[in-house]
Amino acid sequence: MTAATAAADELAAIYAQRGAGAYYGEPVTMTEHGLQAAYFARAHGAADALVLAALVHDIGHLIESVPDDIADWKQDAGHERIGARWLAARFGAEVSEPVRLHVPAKRYLCATDPAYLGQLSTASVTTLALQGGPMNEAERRAFESQPYWREAVLLRRFDDQGKIGGLKTPPFEHYRPLIERLERVEQPVRAVLFDLDGTLINTEVHTDATVTAVAARHGIAGYSLPHTETHGRTWRHVADTMRAQTGITVPAEALAAELLAYWSAAARQVQPIPGAPEAVRAAAANGLRIAVVSSSPRSVIDHFVEQLGIGECVAPQARIGGDDVRVGKPDPEAFLLAARVLGVEPAEAVVFEDSSAGLLAARAAGMRSVFITCCAAEVIDNTALASATCSDYRSLPAHFWEQLASGATAPLHEDYA
Repeated sequence: MTAATAAADELAAIYAQRGAGAYYGEPVTMTEHGLQAAYFARAHGAADALVLAALVHDIGHLIESVPDDIADWKQDAGHERIGARWLAARFGAEVSEPVRLHVPAKRYLCATDPAYLGQLSTASVTTLALQGGPMNEAERRAFESQPYWREAVLLRRFDDQGKIGGLKTPPFEHYRPLIERLERVEQPVRAVLFDLDGTLINTEVHTDATVTAVAARHGIAGYSLPHTETHGRTWRHVADTMRAQTGITVPAEALAAELLAYWSAAARQVQPIPGAPEAVRAAAANGLRIAVVSSSPRSVIDHFVEQLGIGECVAPQARIGGDDVRVGKPDPEAFLLAARVLGVEPAEAVVFEDSSAGLLAARAAGMRSVFITCCAAEVIDNTALASATCSDYRSLPAHFWEQLASGATAPLHEDYA
């Protein structure tokens, strides 16, 4: 099997084995449903990547065991996360991200299109309840901030259309040239980009405490923010969010400075993530280029790089802080800047991250990622964004860095306990 046909053969085998099963209360099989969604995507004039996403958007159902009768479901199967992760190992984000977002897109449409809910099939109404129902305002804003959300909404429409019993469509093999053309050939790793907070050092608890304490200074008692608005974000983003939600009138720059000062005092001496300094040194010793890319300012990175004893591994110019970029994570600007500084292509870098903002930024940059879970929130959702996961660096296999440096990419598609 050549690299050019691997994904096509894998998909053909999966659909041949399990695609003939009924599609959860609909008058089509799983294979027919995918073929119809792709058919309607092509008829709409969708880009090739979205046509492929439509074809395989339910791959997660086929590689994960769930009850055949939707009436027996007690919780949502999370097939969009499972499928997107499988696809991300083989295709670009333009294929995997609409798949990951096509279930949230249903919830989004139920909240924004008054007629949409009435058009859902009985089975889709059943799963909607398990998936969380229509989005609230905060969820809508978060959804609209993600790359490929518009493509996901289109994919959702094609998904809803693809449930017509007896409709004739081109067969699966019709799409083989498309699959082969869009399959991604993985590049060997030449650089490793480490986030700081929650990835190299255990500071996320200080971040949450800082938000509450500073808000209290301004008369807002018991205030907190969800981790999606703090972890991996700049203090300016946190300040803007606090001002919008609470009515605090202190200018955003001043509030951000106050937050940073409080956090810096609390987090001056912190514990490293277990095995973090050793991991950085091992990666560098094997010839991999190293950067630290954080939403914290450069001065904070410098302090903790020296405290961790990894200063000789991370050149000063390879310490990219939130003050070095115009737009913070989940925008990919910081990771792309790090790749330029290290002299590598984005596809040759792997990112170690603990937040959804950072993992989304890595994906948008076209980089693979390893999700560090020991200090992370929303582990199930964020796992779908990463190529691999590990609880901390001690769970990586003994020869992990040596294997990466030798050109092996398989270690980036494992979950390490």
